[in-house]
Amino acid sequence: MIENVFDFDKELYRMNEEELRSLLRMLYLRADMAVSHQTEEEHSAHFAVSIQRIFERLDEERNRKQAEQQLLDTQKPREIHIAIGESPLGSIKVAMGKVPGRLERRFYSMNDYYAIGPLGDLTDKIVLQRRHLWLLERLYLSEHGSYAIKGLDELMQLNTVMSSIDEETRITIWYANNAHEKTGLLHAMHLLSNSKSPIYLIETSGLYKKLFHNPDIEYDVWGTGEIISEKLLAMWNHCANAEPVSSEERKQMEQEWDLLSEQPGHLRIMKDSKIHSVSEDGIDDFIMQKVRDLTLTRQSDEFIICARVVGEVLGYLEQAVGDAFIEYRIRQLVLQGRLEMEGRPHAMRYYSIRLASTERD
Repeated sequence: MIENVFDFDKELYRMNEEELRSLLRMLYLRADMAVSHQTEEEHSAHFAVSIQRIFERLDEERNRKQAEQQLLDTQKPREIHIAIGESPLGSIKVAMGKVPGRLERRFYSMNDYYAIGPLGDLTDKIVLQRRHLWLLERLYLSEHGSYAIKGLDELMQLNTVMSSIDEETRITIWYANNAHEKTGLLHAMHLLSNSKSPIYLIETSGLYKKLFHNPDIEYDVWGTGEIISEKLLAMWNHCANAEPVSSEERKQMEQEWDLLSEQPGHLRIMKDSKIHSVSEDGIDDFIMQKVRDLTLTRQSDEFIICARVVGEVLGYLEQAVGDAFIEYRIRQLVLQGRLEMEGRPHAMRYYSIRLASTERD
């Protein structure tokens, strides 16, 4: 039940894109009707009440959908699809919606920031809590989905889901060959170590190059979320007759997770097709170089909006560390005196940075 603005704020973070569009559509229609018909003060009051009732019904609609989902979950799935993140999962759902057997198919997201932060045994609630706090202390996650308001119980639920998969259920894990999604894949294989279900892998970045290579256009896919649903469907069809992951390959990936989860570095990058754990300042020099490149197009003492710098780093880094982490490192560079700032560091769009005087040529 939404009783105040704080409850409403939490509800907004829970809503997906389709729900938000539906809400805005309802508000527009109600406003349009009000403008067309109301001329007196009591009509304005009636309009305000009707809008408030729309918000009150948000929780009712969510509960209804959850009840429907629970009923659906009681039915035994024949096929489960796992993606590393909510964005790629949405595209995969759309793609697989065109394949027969929709009601016997389930989708799950490994929705974490796998390229950054401490790892360890993430089935241990204490270890998971430490990771959760590390991320919340460093990143403005409230701007990047619902991670900041997730309870630890929801994060632990992933372990329960993995352990409850029936051995006759086919599991397909979609991932791109970047540190974030590859680490998520290894974590999934770790959680599925006791599962007897057949596991199939779809490595999207490699398949994209194989199936859709255009010699006239230089374009590399770094993440599954970049790929449209039609091409994901083509990947699924291409892999329809593939063999499941062998027991030897599964054991190897489980061992890779064990080794990776024990590494001390809090930043994971891909190098020579392997995941490397490095210290969290591992991309600082790259960020500084991009600030220098942008400075060359401006006056040497001109401030550059932080969001512009983050976008430049994202566009050229070729590592899936995420914009929130890049902005965190920019703030650290300010604290170190290598960059200067003006504005309010509430979010990257509210402040600007420039090279400190000691860093200018």
